[in-house]
Amino acid sequence: MTVQLARVSNPRGRWSRYLAPAVLAVLVAAVVGVVIEVPGGSGSHPGTGTVLHTTIRRLPPYWIVRAGDTLLHIAAKTGLSVNQLEALNPQADPNALVPGERLNLWRHPPVPRPPPPGPMFWTVRSGDSFGSIAAKTGINIITLEQLNPQLKATSLQPGDRVRLRR
Repeated sequence: MTVQLARVSNPRGRWSRYLAPAVLAVLVAAVVGVVIEVPGGSGSHPGTGTVLHTTIRRLPPYWIVRAGDTLLHIAAKTGLSVNQLEALNPQADPNALVPGERLNLWRHPPVPRPPPPGPMFWTVRSGDSFGSIAAKTGINIITLEQLNPQLKATSLQPGDRVRLRR
């Protein structure tokens, strides 16, 4: 006595076998399309050269306006909307952009670094003393003596280097 199993056709199973990979392929293509279309810019200066598509693109903090630039042109180059540019730059007149004007592309652009506090050393010239160096540099004479324990105020020679700051 042999038992034969009859095949039961499952129309739903047959469709899902082909439908699942197709849906997965469409989903992957959509994700790749979104990643490539992330707004932003790259390159040495916005608006020059070709735009490289990467998964993460960063905008520079500022846009330097050039002759002929409009908010619509800048928006197209940066991926920001005109409304975003206007919100980030309330001081700018959208109808009269001036070449050289700097437009913010970030909500909180970085603060420029302060200039360095001046030279690190003073080279002693004939007739210089701690007092005259202090007067010329605006540094307290006691600070100069503390920064230069190896130098004696009474024996400064032309060519000696006096430290002015840490």
